Amino acid sequence: MFKVRTYGKAELALLYQPLSKPETAWKTLYRWINGCPMLVEELQSMNYNPRRRTFLKPEVEAIVKHLGTP
Repeated sequence: MFKVRTYGKAELALLYQPLSKPETAWKTLYRWINGCPMLVEELQSMNYNPRRRTFLKPEVEAIVKHLGTP
C-alpha cells in the first residue's frame, strides 16, 4: 500500500518501475515528470529543487496526482 511521505528520488522511481535498476527508473520518472507540463508547473510553484535527492511530501502528492499511484 502506497503512503504519501518524503521519498528519495530513486526510491519513488522504483515504486513506479520495480523491475528496473535505480538509475533507469529515475531517468524514466524524470522523463514522465518533464512530459507533464502541469506537473512541472506545480512543482515549480512549490520551489522544487531538482538537485535535492528527495521529493518532499507535497511534491510526492503532486506527482501522484498527475502520474497516478505507483
